[in-house]
Amino acid sequence: MRDKDQIKQLTLRIPEELHREFKIYAAKQGQTMGSLAIKFIRKHLKKESDPL
Repeated sequence: MRDKDQIKQLTLRIPEELHREFKIYAAKQGQTMGSLAIKFIRKHLKKESDPL
Protein backbone atom coordinates (compact mmCIF):
# COMPACT_ATOMS: atom_id res chain seq x y z
CA MET A 1 0.00 0.00 0.00
CA ARG A 2 1.35 3.42 -0.94
CA ASP A 3 1.61 6.16 1.69
CA LYS A 4 -1.24 8.19 0.17
CA ASP A 5 -3.51 5.12 0.31
CA GLN A 6 -2.94 4.49 4.00
CA ILE A 7 -5.89 5.13 6.26
CA LYS A 8 -5.49 7.16 9.44
CA GLN A 9 -7.97 7.22 12.28
CA LEU A 10 -9.69 10.50 13.16
CA THR A 11 -11.61 10.78 16.39
CA LEU A 12 -13.91 13.71 16.95
CA ARG A 13 -16.60 14.64 19.39
CA ILE A 14 -19.91 15.86 18.01
CA PRO A 15 -23.25 16.63 19.62
CA GLU A 16 -25.41 13.56 20.19
CA GLU A 17 -28.22 14.88 17.98
CA LEU A 18 -25.85 15.55 15.07
CA HIS A 19 -24.45 12.03 15.42
CA ARG A 20 -27.96 10.57 15.36
CA GLU A 21 -28.95 12.59 12.29
CA PHE A 22 -25.73 11.67 10.48
CA LYS A 23 -26.17 7.98 11.31
CA ILE A 24 -29.73 8.02 9.93
CA TYR A 25 -28.58 9.91 6.82
CA ALA A 26 -25.79 7.40 6.20
CA ALA A 27 -28.18 4.47 6.59
CA LYS A 28 -30.63 6.02 4.11
CA GLN A 29 -27.75 6.49 1.66
CA GLY A 30 -26.62 2.89 2.17
CA GLN A 31 -23.15 4.08 3.17
CA THR A 32 -21.08 4.12 6.31
CA MET A 33 -20.64 7.24 8.34
CA GLY A 34 -16.90 6.98 7.74
CA SER A 35 -17.19 6.83 3.96
CA LEU A 36 -19.57 9.78 3.93
CA ALA A 37 -17.31 11.79 6.23
CA ILE A 38 -14.41 11.23 3.82
CA LYS A 39 -16.57 12.36 0.87
CA PHE A 40 -17.73 15.47 2.74
CA ILE A 41 -14.18 16.41 3.74
CA ARG A 42 -12.86 15.90 0.19
CA LYS A 43 -15.73 17.96 -1.25
CA HIS A 44 -15.12 20.79 1.22
CA LEU A 45 -11.36 20.82 0.61
CA LYS A 46 -11.89 20.86 -3.15
CA LYS A 47 -14.35 23.74 -2.84
CA GLU A 48 -11.92 25.67 -0.63
CA SER A 49 -9.08 25.23 -3.15
CA ASP A 50 -11.16 26.25 -6.19
CA PRO A 51 -10.76 29.92 -7.17
CA LEU A 52 -13.85 32.07 -6.68
